Amino acid sequence: MQKLGLNKDKQKKVNRGLILKLIATQQCTSRIDLSRSTGLTKTAISQIVGSLIAQDYLIETEKEYGEGVGRNPMGLNISPNAPCFAGLLIDRGRCEAVICDIQLNIIKHVKIVREWASKDELISCVYRMMDQILSGETRVSGIGVSSIGPVSVREGKIIHPLYFNDIQDIEIRRLIEERYHLPVAFDHDNQSAALAEQLYGNGRGYEDILLVSISRGVGCGITVGGSRIHSYTGYAPEIGHISIDRNGLRCPCGNVGCLEMYVNSPVILERFRRSTGLNLSYADFCSRDSEEVRVIMDEMIDNLAAGLVTTLNITNSQIILLGGDCGYWKDSYIRRLEEEINRRKFGNREMWIPVKKNFFGEHTAVLGAASNVINRMFHGELIEGNQGNVS
Repeated sequence: MQKLGLNKDKQKKVNRGLILKLIATQQCTSRIDLSRSTGLTKTAISQIVGSLIAQDYLIETEKEYGEGVGRNPMGLNISPNAPCFAGLLIDRGRCEAVICDIQLNIIKHVKIVREWASKDELISCVYRMMDQILSGETRVSGIGVSSIGPVSVREGKIIHPLYFNDIQDIEIRRLIEERYHLPVAFDHDNQSAALAEQLYGNGRGYEDILLVSISRGVGCGITVGGSRIHSYTGYAPEIGHISIDRNGLRCPCGNVGCLEMYVNSPVILERFRRSTGLNLSYADFCSRDSEEVRVIMDEMIDNLAAGLVTTLNITNSQIILLGGDCGYWKDSYIRRLEEEINRRKFGNREMWIPVKKNFFGEHTAVLGAASNVINRMFHGELIEGNQGNVS
């Protein structure tokens, strides 16, 4: 039987993390806002806020309401001396790292573009990059890691990504923990991106999010009821390997007719070049207003909609966010995909599902990595100091 004191201590930590989350994500800016949002008493809020101010996590700021009698009320913001966090992204052809504050503002950013020839080369590069970005930083409270999949979140391991020069079975969480002696939080790159967008970006206010990223493959991040979904074994979802044609193309994963065989960036880029005779980039083609490009994009959107509708009929997501090379798409392509999805989906017909690009653009995945560890603080972990008698 658990002791009541232990449960109460845990609740104190959860409440402190929640207060930090509401202020860091700009959902609340005052004690009154916090009391209304959490249901905690004004006394409890004052105790928690006072403790967090004493520890230099929060500061008071004067709120300006314009001209009037008396002093302006005091607001709350994150202290410039509050902890910072590191984020590490491992991807095909690149690694990125950031240091950011609890409001996800980037303080440092390092990026290395390279095709990884071996596991040893990749790990060596990760160490050099993290050594560089952590040098001189004394306020880093944890490291978040995100990677292309498949990954096992439970084991903290990169399993066997496709198109990755047979690099596999990297115990990335253990390696980073052992080298840097900081708490490490790990997840799939698109699951991490979905978290960043839900906390700070275009996913704010939504509990059920479907994030899709198209590049060499097609990945997704899914939140249901405000939480990211993983299997019991720790695997993240893989929308790119939904079959949209049982008699279709053979995929390297072993399945046939996989979505990513019809919509991934190299496939579409090759079609653009064959159709137009031009040797342009994916981004350049997406910006062109030509019949050849529109025909290919229309077919691609139809194929993508097939996979997304299948997923929506299971998840009933409230919003779809697009990342990766979708960031180059014209608004007209986004609208067409939105209209096609809402025309074809079966579940939750009374709700129109908006489709938007990721708020953080090309930085979404690496900021998602940092969000993995920031989210641990928002759940009451990693907060130092005496908890006192805070409710």
